[in-house]
Amino acid sequence: MGRIVADPHDAADTMQIALVAVWNDLERIRRHPNPQAYILRVCISAAYDSLRRRVREQHGRVDIESIAALPGTTPGPPAQLAARNIEEAVLRGIAALPAQQAQAVLLRIVEDEPFDAIARVLGCDEQTARSHVSKGKARLRDLLGPMIEMETRS
Repeated sequence: MGRIVADPHDAADTMQIALVAVWNDLERIRRHPNPQAYILRVCISAAYDSLRRRVREQHGRVDIESIAALPGTTPGPPAQLAARNIEEAVLRGIAALPAQQAQAVLLRIVEDEPFDAIARVLGCDEQTARSHVSKGKARLRDLLGPMIEMETRS
C-alpha cells in the first residue's frame, strides 16, 4: 500500500480502511477460492481510492456556498438565479434516477453520509452502496452536464 499511496500517514489510514473492508467481508472471503487474492484486491482498491481522494482534495473544488461565505462577497442576482436553477435541476435529475441510486446519491452528496451508513440504509454491502453512488453520479453528469455548463457560462 505504501508504494501506491506514498504518504506514510495516508498509507496507515488506507490500511485501516482496507482492514475494515476485509472484516466486513470476512464470510465472503472465507468462501472465496483464493482468499489472499481477494484481500490483496481490497487493499489495492483502498489504496487507489485514497489516491483519488487526495487528488480531489488537491483540486480544491469551489462551490457557490463557499464563495458566498467569503467576507465582502455576495453573489449577485444572476449568480443566485443560476445556483437556484442548478439546484432544482440536480433535484429533478436525482428524482429521475432509479430508487436505490437516488437514495444513495442523496445520502452521500446531500447528507454527506459515509458509505457504511448508506449500505445500512439500503440494506446492501458497502461496495454495492459505493456502486449505487458512482452510477447515480455518472448518470447525473450525463443528464445535467450540458445544462450546468450552460448555467455556469452565463
